[in-house]
Amino acid sequence: MAKKPAAGAPAWMATFADLMSLLLVLFVLLLTFAEMDVIRYKQIAGSVKAAFGFSKQDQLAGVIELDGSIMGKALKAPTPDSPRVVSQIPQPETPKIEIEQTDTKEQKAEALEETLAGVLKNMSLDDQVGLERIDGEVVIRFPNELAFPSGSSGMTEEFAAILNRLAPVINQTEGEVLVAGHTDNIPVSSSSPYISNWDLSAARATSVLHFLIDQNSTDPRRMVIQGYGDSRPIANNDTPEGRSENRRVEITIQMVETNAPDGTTNGGNGVKGADESSANSQNSGSGSALPRRSFSIPSAQ
Repeated sequence: MAKKPAAGAPAWMATFADLMSLLLVLFVLLLTFAEMDVIRYKQIAGSVKAAFGFSKQDQLAGVIELDGSIMGKALKAPTPDSPRVVSQIPQPETPKIEIEQTDTKEQKAEALEETLAGVLKNMSLDDQVGLERIDGEVVIRFPNELAFPSGSSGMTEEFAAILNRLAPVINQTEGEVLVAGHTDNIPVSSSSPYISNWDLSAARATSVLHFLIDQNSTDPRRMVIQGYGDSRPIANNDTPEGRSENRRVEITIQMVETNAPDGTTNGGNGVKGADESSANSQNSGSGSALPRRSFSIPSAQ
């Protein structure tokens, strides 16, 4: 007579169930550790939506930048029979710089410094991003660990988010905006696409320039790029800490005085207002607008 099988599931099922549970936990952990390139996602999503005829509001509904962090917001696609409801998340307001036309360069620089300091404090970056006022200039200093990956001129997502908050404040001012790249004294590797530290520092400054112009509509006539390599250190290159301080990107805003009641700027490096530039262009055959600056970076052979 055959032996009656034991009641319940066979013993191997317990081992199989444990294995499936462990695999599920493994995949959940892998998904948790995964990082999403949000900046590239925004570019691809915007291009696809524009190609299919979505509105500007629809393009901005997928990913929203708030308080220096990037958050994803999923929206359920509406059906033809139901109205589409889009919840609005308020964007951080850009503070207005309290500047009068009769203020001196030093007074304008002080007002700009206070406004930028408030923005950085709201983003909890006042202890990471350096801010300094020198007479009529304001210098914003970004450490390289925050701005660029090692040996690369591609900006990090955090740096892009910070510039998106600072650029509207900078755009309220006049005068030249100098973007300078600095490195330590360690030579670039033989496999690097850059010829030297000079080339790398200039490429990083160029990346910031393009981002300010293309993404934040900064006037290109104001922009100047500078690549200093390791020629202007602010710390000793003999220690790892010193080299870390020397790897940086600096944005310098040079303020100009506007003492005349009609808004005429005094100081050779100032940028004239739009109305004045337009009027001068009409009164002169060749135009008097400031020439657009150009730059070039030698490619590696």
